[in-house]
Amino acid sequence: MQKTVAIINIKAVQENARFFKERTGAKLCAVVKANAYGHGAEEITDALSGLADCFAVALIEEGISIKPVAYGKEILVFSPPTDEKEARALILEGFTACVVDFASAKLLTEQATRLKKRVSVHLKINTGMNRYGLTKTELERVCRLLAGQAFVRVSGVFSHLYTTKRKEAEKQRALFLERSEFCRKYFPNAVRHLSATFGGLLGKEFSFDMVRVGIGLYGYLPCKKKFLKEEIPLKKVMRVYAKCVGVRRYFFGGAGYGALPVKLKRQSFLSLLRVGYADGFLRKRHNGTKGAERNANNLCMDICIRKGRAKKGEWVELMTDADETARKTGTISYEVLCSATRRAECRYVYEEFSNR
Repeated sequence: MQKTVAIINIKAVQENARFFKERTGAKLCAVVKANAYGHGAEEITDALSGLADCFAVALIEEGISIKPVAYGKEILVFSPPTDEKEARALILEGFTACVVDFASAKLLTEQATRLKKRVSVHLKINTGMNRYGLTKTELERVCRLLAGQAFVRVSGVFSHLYTTKRKEAEKQRALFLERSEFCRKYFPNAVRHLSATFGGLLGKEFSFDMVRVGIGLYGYLPCKKKFLKEEIPLKKVMRVYAKCVGVRRYFFGGAGYGALPVKLKRQSFLSLLRVGYADGFLRKRHNGTKGAERNANNLCMDICIRKGRAKKGEWVELMTDADETARKTGTISYEVLCSATRRAECRYVYEEFSNR
């Protein structure tokens, strides 16, 4: 068929997960939101079901999709409920909800009591990101509210490092330690987790009881290597390919839409790759894909026209390193990975990639 193809190495994602478990000595929360960063949430959850202690998603719908392959393990939904319908869905599905302010604590309490069904929650503390999170005053109010509830169980308390600068991370850690200790006076068994991938690499003092690993599972670092001062042995999990669907000679006119940015020689060869901006790669000519220097023009919605003669029917590498694609296009590997499989067929393998 003619979809772009993403080859996803299950063995690599499992080895990355083992690395973080061994390095941190803590429980592993595998972050599989956004379709597991483009790698396929159901397949990655299934592959990590024997390694991860729990899973995390952003949306209720994402939790529902992975529930059959989480095999009863905890699913933490990061986005807090905003209305009764969402609160009820979190409770009835058995997900762990996030309490980020007094309103979300009150909403979950009311709905759990009405349903007479217990819900587990993690309290999110604001240590500087200012995205979600309880202030000191709110934290005190929420702890008092939830301490006596029959249908709400506070099973965790967490925060999130907002920078990859060690000095700022240390300040956040100190604040988290102080406020999580306050929470534990009310909920002594609450699991503490501050760190995502970056924090999981800083040392065991940042790991607490659990780490939430996202981008690291898929073989990438959230920061430049110089910040860590050591080699981190992660394996990149995904490669993306496009099929050459045609070869033609150029005689006149353009190559796709708009004026040609470069002059083409008469009767030179053009190859048509079945990939366009609808497949998750940037429309512009220099779009970070492998071989983009041969792109004759901006991508069409479904086709990339390249200078030179490929072989019709062969598969051409588009992306083997999301960091490299991101560097060339002024973004980050997270965005590249989430976009690269937008219309792709994902194929899962259990062996190392070849060097082709």
